[in-house]
Amino acid sequence: MSTPDSTLQHHPRRGALWMTVSLLAFTANALLLKVLASDRQVDPWMALVFRAGIGLVVTIVLFAPAGSLRLRRSFQSWLLASRGVLGALGTAAYYITIGPLGAGKATLIGNTWCVFAAIMAAFVLHERLGVVKVLGILLALAGLALLTGMTPGSLAVFGKHETTALIGALLAAAVVVVIRQLTRTETSATIFASQCVYALILAVPVAAMHYDGLALADIALLSGAALCATAGQLAMTEGFRFLSVAAGGAFQNTVPLAITLCSILLFAEPFSTLQGVGAVMILWGSFQTVVGGRRGNAAKAAASRG
Repeated sequence: MSTPDSTLQHHPRRGALWMTVSLLAFTANALLLKVLASDRQVDPWMALVFRAGIGLVVTIVLFAPAGSLRLRRSFQSWLLASRGVLGALGTAAYYITIGPLGAGKATLIGNTWCVFAAIMAAFVLHERLGVVKVLGILLALAGLALLTGMTPGSLAVFGKHETTALIGALLAAAVVVVIRQLTRTETSATIFASQCVYALILAVPVAAMHYDGLALADIALLSGAALCATAGQLAMTEGFRFLSVAAGGAFQNTVPLAITLCSILLFAEPFSTLQGVGAVMILWGSFQTVVGGRRGNAAKAAASRG
């Protein structure tokens, strides 16, 4: 994602529109994946193949003519290759767990990537962790414990699917740290395409081993989910061109909330009271981790200019 400049940020309505499109697209993607996994019994690796394949085609069509896509770089840069492999594995973890855990829980656990990314960035990129961010991290981690049942006497609730989702969050966090370094030398189109390329390399052999045919309805749902994921990613990137990090982060933090609410309403996904409290703690803690301190820094900068 490119950093928004002062001129573009004079169009907050345009940014809000793009972020709303992103929110709707990501929510639709998660719900379609839940239908594919639970109702249609479609292999999640096949869903990943469709996402990567359609995402790559859309990226080539939109960005190759303008010269902003350098696909060959995916095999020439170790950082791009790392982003591709880590991103593919992280997405695979999310796709695998969305069926057994439910769209809400899988997304909420996955949303803790921003907490782990802040911790990793502090060590790898030497980014400062302020008091607000630290408190946000602790709050989100406590919420994760409640959501997954990691309470005294019930640690067994944290099973293989929860572990897989958590590993996916850690991988997504590592991807963010890598992307922060890649944005200095690579275009957004090239960075996004690298994930599609390596996701195809990873998912196609696994999906082929489990392939037993797809109905037309399955193909339609898989294509719809892939298009929603691609649209969500592109709309989010565009939205950040017109919004501050705080405003964009606030919009993106509503994605797991929307997915969870829709999952409860449409699929009757169960949440205990403690899990509900944990979900709220994850959302609020993640939000503070993403935007904590930025509003204060912006105010100080404005005061110094005055």
